[in-house]
Amino acid sequence: FSSAKNRYSYFADSTPSTEVSRLSYGGLAGHSGEVFFRVDALDGPLTNMFVKGFVGAGKITSGKLFDEDFQPFVDPSSKTSSSARGNLQYASIDLGYNLLQIDRFRFGAFVGYHHWLETVDVRGCTQIGGNPFICAPALPANLKVITEQDRWETGRAGISVEARLLDRLTWQAEIAYAWTTQHATDTHYLTFGRDPASGRGQGFQTESTLKYQLNDSFEIGIGGRWWHFNTDAIDSF
Repeated sequence: FSSAKNRYSYFADSTPSTEVSRLSYGGLAGHSGEVFFRVDALDGPLTNMFVKGFVGAGKITSGKLFDEDFQPFVDPSSKTSSSARGNLQYASIDLGYNLLQIDRFRFGAFVGYHHWLETVDVRGCTQIGGNPFICAPALPANLKVITEQDRWETGRAGISVEARLLDRLTWQAEIAYAWTTQHATDTHYLTFGRDPASGRGQGFQTESTLKYQLNDSFEIGIGGRWWHFNTDAIDSF
């Protein structure tokens, strides 16, 4: 399960310091299923090398969009609220090498590729600012007004650590620097239509997991991830 936010700030071409509008997707609650793997070479010419990865998909079951437009482009300024739901797909694969490996500890470095695809449908629209013209009166809660689709293709390089704290208790963690390419399509059904954008940026990915070995065949675990990307994009509209 996850919570996410995705925010766009749009600036005028002739005055790039002047903010025209802002789209803030917040409280995006996601639920997904995931499969993952790790394979380590224990002997031979590839000793200490490893391959790991995961694939997941799921739903965004709730969230909000706050759509703001600012003066002098919209007068008076506007802020609207809408509901958001959608779906997500993601995958990652890494190739690494264990730089240090002793009885209860191993430390490695890796490079890899990460894919993220997120689609959010926005429904309804209620004016919560001072503009008397935009979404006033409110649009029906079941009316789809926006679809936002974002795809990030990301290279990453990082380090991983695994330590056996007790005979059956293991902690593992990793952190990676990420350089990313973003492809976004923002479709406003009631105004300007489809608006593609693309750009590049960077960020980081980190995760930590605590695992308990029930027996030789099964273990259970709990953990968390934090992913953050920033991109500068040119938007065709």
